[in-house]
Amino acid sequence: MRIGVVLNILDEEYQISVYKGIVQKAQELDVELVCFQQENSHITEDEPLSRFPNKEYFDLDGIILVTSVITGNAEFVTKADVERIWGNLPVISVGQKIEGVPSVLIETEDSMKQLVEHLILTHNYRKFLFISGAEDHPDAEVREQIFIKTMEAYRPWFADLKYSLKRGYFTEVAAIRAMGEYMNETKKLPDVVVCANDNMAIGVYKYFKIHSADLKNKECAVTGFDDIPQARFEIPSLTTVHQPLNEIGEKSLELIKELVSGKKLPDEVFIESRVVFRKSCGCKGSKDDFASDEEQFRAMQANYVQSETLLRMVSHIGQDLNYGETLGALKYVVRENLNQLGLNNFCILRFSSDSIKGSHSKNIPIDPLFVRRNGNECYEFDREMKMPLGQFYRRYYEIDTTTKPSMILKYLYAGNELIGCIFYEANENILPYVSSIAINIAHGLNRITIADERRKRSDFLEREINERTKELVEANNRRMEVEAEILKISELERQRFSNDLHDDICQRLAGISMLCRSYSNQSEPVEKNQMLELAQLIGETLATTRQYAHNSYPVELESLGMNHSLSNLCDSFSAQSGIKCNYEWAVPKGIHFDKTQKLNIFRIIQEALHNIMKHSQAENVQVSVRMESKKTVVQVIDDGVGFVNNTEDKGKGLGLNSMQYRANQIGAAFVIKPNKPKGTCVQLSISNKFLEDRNEK
Repeated sequence: MRIGVVLNILDEEYQISVYKGIVQKAQELDVELVCFQQENSHITEDEPLSRFPNKEYFDLDGIILVTSVITGNAEFVTKADVERIWGNLPVISVGQKIEGVPSVLIETEDSMKQLVEHLILTHNYRKFLFISGAEDHPDAEVREQIFIKTMEAYRPWFADLKYSLKRGYFTEVAAIRAMGEYMNETKKLPDVVVCANDNMAIGVYKYFKIHSADLKNKECAVTGFDDIPQARFEIPSLTTVHQPLNEIGEKSLELIKELVSGKKLPDEVFIESRVVFRKSCGCKGSKDDFASDEEQFRAMQANYVQSETLLRMVSHIGQDLNYGETLGALKYVVRENLNQLGLNNFCILRFSSDSIKGSHSKNIPIDPLFVRRNGNECYEFDREMKMPLGQFYRRYYEIDTTTKPSMILKYLYAGNELIGCIFYEANENILPYVSSIAINIAHGLNRITIADERRKRSDFLEREINERTKELVEANNRRMEVEAEILKISELERQRFSNDLHDDICQRLAGISMLCRSYSNQSEPVEKNQMLELAQLIGETLATTRQYAHNSYPVELESLGMNHSLSNLCDSFSAQSGIKCNYEWAVPKGIHFDKTQKLNIFRIIQEALHNIMKHSQAENVQVSVRMESKKTVVQVIDDGVGFVNNTEDKGKGLGLNSMQYRANQIGAAFVIKPNKPKGTCVQLSISNKFLEDRNEK
């Protein structure tokens, strides 16, 4: 049987004593325990790791809920509140009544009344200060109500009976603050300070020591509640109400085992408390007190030495953890100090940042950073990172099935972020100190994790910079290659234009010149047909010259528009090549091209038609400019032999690069692909948004 124990945090005597009783009875009844400390409520309920344990990832058979100490215990009022977290899992409540849930309760009303009556009737105290516990805490409310009710019952009999109330929140520091407020208001000590728990009574003692000079070494009577072990060590020993905390723990374990086994239990199981009269109220002590002041002093001295030793050790461990910069250093510090603390079973588990959200609790991945079982470090877990939490728990217990340690889980936080947990077994005398060590481990682990992330980020940025540098170098090389090709293209264009002028226009002009010279040398007058022949030659030369000028720069792009210019280009191509060319313009009126766009689109189509005429062996060509979705698409499609089967020369390669370069100039996507069933498709795509932006500029 595996039982979960849920409480606040094992750093104060009440919870430690209850837990000790649970552990003792669990060992006797052969029950396995897992204790969950729920001091932090930052994790929301819809996340797998909520502040209350999910039964699945530890396969729990039942829960002991020490409700009276849990932060936010107002959430537990009825059985339905419990079932929202654990479903039908058997639950026992300790210290606070939950409707429909078996609850172990302490009968304290008679004891509180008996204590107040003792102070009034036996010691004749008339001026009381009551320091209550946390606001809205059930135990604090009950104790305060009984105190007030008893005082009011005796006021008709004693006219000088007075009392004041202060809030103390169950802590020493809060009690010291409450005493300070009271003294500032009254300027005088009361006859007796009645505290709602022993921790606050010890806080009042500390107030006396801090202000001994102002009080001229005067002190008043003080009483507490709970009877924690330290109450006996104080000087004077503390009068208090004894709650059998070990017995409470033992009883709760017995009941949860019976409940898991199917036995029906009463809704309420009461355990009686009793008043313990010691020296702090003015009595001489009782049989519960130490036999002598010397014996009490020796016990207190031993307790003090042990406490000082552990505090010094915790301080050294904290300092060492703060110096560590790696996980190896953190594990070294933990490893070197575990034996001194007697921690034979101890684990540090780290949650990855994506562990907490979006995963089923049984499959939450954890990194087992440090695992120790029965005094031996388990290195095999170092090779199995990102292990599901449930799997780790089972594997941990399978290491040694002969023992069943009572393990405690404490979450590790960095601010509000849950980063991991420690999982350990410890003797009750060092439990508060392990809680302090856990805080240092959390800070060290968070610092190391951040440093690792920074190193990884730095390495990533360095790789990115290297990649980008490499890309920039390659891009620069490509740019230089393109620029060189553009220069070659320009040179070839000039050379081709020069050759055309020399081979065509100059030859024509030379022919005209020779013809004119011939006519001038003949003795007969020039006849009409000769003049017509001369005029025809001049006209053809003029038309050819105009065509060359047009090819050099199509002036009609500005005067007649892009549609008309492309139509003329297609007609001219058909006339020169004998290839049938169909032309389509399907661009809405709202789309406009600037001068640069017009020229580059025209040149790309012109180069494509030039390649078709020279290489394709095509019979038909389709030139189209149309709107598709949010793009303007230009296509030149032929039914020739295809681009792949073509024999390329150097000039053609430069021509293709020229088209790509021109497409880049206007922010267009350029592609040459096979056309089905045969031929080639040259396609240019330009975003209409880019057209609009360029036109606005």
